[in-house]
Amino acid sequence: MSGESFARTKTLRLALFAATLGILFSLALLLKETPYTLVGFMFLGQPLLALALLLLAVEVVRDLRARGVL
Repeated sequence: MSGESFARTKTLRLALFAATLGILFSLALLLKETPYTLVGFMFLGQPLLALALLLLAVEVVRDLRARGVL
């Protein structure tokens, strides 16, 4: 595995991990609405989901540039 391929895999795994944690915070809020779960979702869940989206978008742009589409 080349260094560039390893970096892409690492970024995608990080995006998947962040999205999973964000979804878990969302599910916790959905199952039991308390002030603590709301704060957890607002301060941890949403930023983790945004981070996952950003990392995925970066990888999509990198892949499109590598293929010569962009």
